[in-house]
Amino acid sequence: MRDLTEQHRPAGQNATQQQSGPETQDNRQTQDTPPAQNEQREQAPAAPEQDAPQDSEPPGDPIPLWYRIPDGFHPVDFARLPEERLEEVVADLGGVYTGATREQLVAAALSFEVTLARLADEGVVHFSSFLLRTEGDELVSGVCQIAVVERPPGDPHMYPLSVLRDEDALETGTHQGIVELPAGLAAVTVSGHEVTVPGAAFGVAEDSVSRLRTVTFQLAFPHVAEAVSVSLATEDLTHDDEFLELATVFAAGISFTPPPEPPTEEELRAAERVHADMQATFG
Repeated sequence: MRDLTEQHRPAGQNATQQQSGPETQDNRQTQDTPPAQNEQREQAPAAPEQDAPQDSEPPGDPIPLWYRIPDGFHPVDFARLPEERLEEVVADLGGVYTGATREQLVAAALSFEVTLARLADEGVVHFSSFLLRTEGDELVSGVCQIAVVERPPGDPHMYPLSVLRDEDALETGTHQGIVELPAGLAAVTVSGHEVTVPGAAFGVAEDSVSRLRTVTFQLAFPHVAEAVSVSLATEDLTHDDEFLELATVFAAGISFTPPPEPPTEEELRAAERVHADMQATFG
């Protein structure tokens, strides 16, 4: 996979590093860094003050979570004012859908803002879109999100097994397995979905149906009763191998301790091992 910039870079190198850690001042504040570094840091939600599991961190402490974002990903800045973000989304959509009316563009942007608010309430700490080219010069696009959620107390190494056991009957075309990431064992689910898209969300009368390919990695924090869920989705059903590779590269960048910058050779080799493990597990 390569990004849409002029210079080709391996997906694991020269990536943006984001941290959910103590550097920021509130739960959604992005730390300013020089534009040339293109580095952002985000703070995960604090542990609840009441009824917190005994092995959780003290109330108010940020959850330690770092993740690298490969080139070609475009994160949403949760710290920006919604009205500022709204105008930017309208402008971006207008550049893509040149035939859409102003009312349709605003309806789509408002729907996006409602979705962002819901995702934030559900523990999402990162949301981004991606647009990359394959080695065959074809586009692959989609969205990515990282969520921090509660998990049952207990051995974090057993969490992936409990995730798979708790799943309901699998839909046709859904595949599951356990993959070892650099940050630990992860339950992985690869599936296809049909999603009804309300027409009102895009300022049109009729609903539509969209087919999605998704891959989700779920792994436990080592010292708190929390888990991280990394999900990527695409409507491109013709580049499964490239999409799975991209998802693997992203998930391999998850870390519960501050990673080195730039990535070490060992980290890059670990990402390659994860990719090989994913291919062996899911074909």
